[in-house]
Amino acid sequence: MSSFTKTSTNSTEVPDQLRRGPWTLEEDSLLIHYISRNGEGHWNLIAKHAGLSRTGKSCRLRWLNYLKPDVKRGNLTPHEQFLILELHCKWGNR
Repeated sequence: MSSFTKTSTNSTEVPDQLRRGPWTLEEDSLLIHYISRNGEGHWNLIAKHAGLSRTGKSCRLRWLNYLKPDVKRGNLTPHEQFLILELHCKWGNR
């Protein structure tokens, strides 16, 4: 059995203490404020510069799925439901 040690050559190493679990209101506020001033993109840098102990992926998913102002929530309209079924019949699970 061989011993395998992974060495990181990446200059932007991830801190040892990344926060996991539910986001707090303070973290949401930091992310919203930072993106409103600097815009989206470069998520690993956003996580670092906004003062969050989260991964870039976590910040991106939080923003896109919950915090972004134009995210539509609530029930689908009958027209939207029909459109989804129609497109699924045409294209399948693509």
